[in-house]
Amino acid sequence: MKINIFLVTVVVFTFCSCGKKENYTVLSGRIPDSRNSTLKLIAIENYFPGLESKPTLATAETDSLGNFLFRSDQIKPGFYQVIRNNNYHVLKYDIYLEAGDSIHIQQSSWDEKPKLLISGRGSDKLDYLMSDYQVFPNDRVFDKVINSNRFKTELLFKQFINSLQYARFAQLSSNNSTPENLKSHFKKVITAEMASILLRHLERRNYIMSEKFDYFYPDPSYFSFMTQLNFDPEFCNSTAARLFAGDFLTKKARASFKDKNDSVWWKENLAWKQNFIELQAKSPWTDFLALSTIKDYSFGLMETTFFDDLKTFNEKMKTLFFIENDRLLFENNVADYFALAPGMVAPNIELPDSTGKIIRLSDFKGKVVYIDFWGTWCSPCIEEIPDALELQKKYNDQPVVFLYVALEYNDKNIDDWKTFIAGKNMQFAKFLNKPFPGIHVVAEKQFLNENIRPYKINFAPTHVLVDQNGKLVNARAGRSKDIMAQIDQLLGKVTIKQPGN
Repeated sequence: MKINIFLVTVVVFTFCSCGKKENYTVLSGRIPDSRNSTLKLIAIENYFPGLESKPTLATAETDSLGNFLFRSDQIKPGFYQVIRNNNYHVLKYDIYLEAGDSIHIQQSSWDEKPKLLISGRGSDKLDYLMSDYQVFPNDRVFDKVINSNRFKTELLFKQFINSLQYARFAQLSSNNSTPENLKSHFKKVITAEMASILLRHLERRNYIMSEKFDYFYPDPSYFSFMTQLNFDPEFCNSTAARLFAGDFLTKKARASFKDKNDSVWWKENLAWKQNFIELQAKSPWTDFLALSTIKDYSFGLMETTFFDDLKTFNEKMKTLFFIENDRLLFENNVADYFALAPGMVAPNIELPDSTGKIIRLSDFKGKVVYIDFWGTWCSPCIEEIPDALELQKKYNDQPVVFLYVALEYNDKNIDDWKTFIAGKNMQFAKFLNKPFPGIHVVAEKQFLNENIRPYKINFAPTHVLVDQNGKLVNARAGRSKDIMAQIDQLLGKVTIKQPGN
């Protein structure tokens, strides 16, 4: 009798365990570009690139190869992304998951030969993504092509991008394992991705062709692809649409600034974008437009009225969002910018120097600290070095620290940086032919480095001035040749008129 009871118990337990297992969804894989990182699994509706997003369904630590594994019992049918702590996604595609799926993904790194493999229970519906990736790997090689001067006119560039789009559509149409609802979704993803590339090209074209930084205004026929866009909820339910929102808004604003110079653009474009959003009927799409403006605040910080303007706009935006979660996402991320206001405690920096020793901003309390975020890849940064050397010479025996944060991507770039600051890079000998004085640290992964994220750095050079109490004087300070007056005021204990006050 006892044996029978035991057998029944085992059967019941096994049945229950199996049933319970089916409620769990597993997403695993290998992402070489995310070695030794913390990753988060998040539903697309809760994600916007670059912004701190909540809630997180699961968290995973990757190993030295980039292997990860998520397990969650909260999966509902829909699209999901994996993000790093820098709030950017790491998967090439949004992944459609259903409860009980056990999907494994392997994708190549930015520098490797393109490869994408998707396998496991429930992966058949995603087979199309592997064939699409062969047509459109969007890797370093592709990036070099679209940033080259091989396209003599903008219409030739558009023709090239259109040919990719048609090839992707053809691949999708011929795929028999993809459900129709996913086919419809993927078609809109392709449309958004291709439209983004076409609009971003206008930001870069003049520089690519003639090293001018101004915006390129194309032949009107270039914009015919805009008629394909339908900003409905399905279109909005993808990372591609969220990335496209900022490109779309910039295109609209640029058209209004065509006859104005660049200085007017930098002063007024953010306000123009905000007013444009206010005039639109509220929808998920206008929420994306509003969220996309946050990336412009890094440039807005350069204006003395930025924090006053931000307070006004923040109050206005509270009434404009269509989805409550998007409003909360906006407010939470805007708070990070208020944390950079003059008088706030400067976010600490903890980064390695060329020997691997960790240097902390907090180590220099009691001294004025001038931080220079730069990179060996950045031409304006290199050209500023003579001014930086003169600046350091002026304050040689005074309580001023010059902290140089190099934004370098990988091990090779970091090795090149070490050679550079040692004054041994012959290519740049006219700028630096001896060891570079000052305190030097490196931020691996450039702008994506988690340690510098609180400073909202998205261009170089960027300079920050910190006073003797470790408080921000200016999160977007003047360049080396323009900063002496402010440093002198701090050393002389003269009250500085703070930007925005």
